[in-house]
Amino acid sequence: MMSLLYVATIVIAGCIVFVPFFIIRKPIILKNKAEYYMALSELKQNPKNEELKLKVLELGRKFYGSARITSSATTFDESIINCEIIAACQTDEPINELD
Repeated sequence: MMSLLYVATIVIAGCIVFVPFFIIRKPIILKNKAEYYMALSELKQNPKNEELKLKVLELGRKFYGSARITSSATTFDESIINCEIIAACQTDEPINELD
């Protein structure tokens, strides 16, 4: 019974601390998400634009970082961003290896 009370106290304390944090940050996270995915869609239209790739990378860091308590993107977030950039830059053009 004591361990159940201990666990319940930790869960309630966590909710008291972190739920308001994310309620306050939700508009910021949604704004950053919209900017990031809009830039990704622009990159799909112009995949060879290096400046746009850097912009997408920065907006991705900003978006993923805003969803974290530390306010910075993790290494895992960086790999997700890079995979999304690579996927956005892929084209359906066939590769001619004889050129």
